[in-house]
Amino acid sequence: MHTMRRSGNHFFAGISLLIWVLLSGANSIGRADGSQEVLGQVLEAFTMRQQIPTLLPDLDAKVAIEIQDLLLMNLAPDYGVVAGYLFETTAGDWTVLAPLLENMFTSSGATLYEAKGSEQSVNLGWLLRVRGGAGGVVSGAPSTRGFFSELIPAVFVHDQLLREEQRNHWAAMTAVNAGTRYLVLGTPWPIPERGDPEILNGPLKAVLVNGTGEILTEGVRSSGDQERLESLSQLQHLLAARGRTLRAGDLVSLGSVGPAVVTGGIGRVTARFSTVLGDSAIVFAIRPPISD
Repeated sequence: MHTMRRSGNHFFAGISLLIWVLLSGANSIGRADGSQEVLGQVLEAFTMRQQIPTLLPDLDAKVAIEIQDLLLMNLAPDYGVVAGYLFETTAGDWTVLAPLLENMFTSSGATLYEAKGSEQSVNLGWLLRVRGGAGGVVSGAPSTRGFFSELIPAVFVHDQLLREEQRNHWAAMTAVNAGTRYLVLGTPWPIPERGDPEILNGPLKAVLVNGTGEILTEGVRSSGDQERLESLSQLQHLLAARGRTLRAGDLVSLGSVGPAVVTGGIGRVTARFSTVLGDSAIVFAIRPPISD
């Protein structure tokens, strides 16, 4: 899966194009041929944690999003409500928006289990928490410090539910919610509402190492406050096009850094994060699937 290692201009262009597609309209799922069958395939794949055996048919934007929404509705009894949003970017710079459900989150020290019927991949990144009372339109916010209360190091774990040929297809990735399975969170750094305006403008570094200290993946992300505000404004437009809005307490990804790592046999690993706010580490393990 390709991560958000694109420039800010690519990111804005991808979201703007996506908004245009969403607002242009398309067939509803009830009228689209085969879409109910696709929903059944997606639900089975996500529930059983297995790769969809065939390629999904071509889906227009509205149908892909409706399948994603229905998937989330079916997961809600076990996974809870939407608590944030994760970005993934296809090879064509289209931004896939994956809502995050509250029970997808866990914390450092967790033991996770591999999927029985699909590969898993791990990315490193950061989340920002929307400050209390800061929900709504961000266009008037003077800085991201005024809109977010915490910077949170995170490990993103995805099940690879799609065949390799479709892992860069926006519609297919959207339908399966990017295969998002777990988010392992580290200790958050509080973001002061006032103070140094450059506090979030330094590089954000992350590295994942195995038990012997071998580096499995690493990356650096650096963006200015204006770029983050523009990204946030674009996100809000994208959510509005889907009938959603940011709420106080929601978590928003800054995107992944470094290449994804396939987790087969990964065992116990440590993700280390470094920012101008300090250093942090997330320790977790990924074990073979539990036998029936």
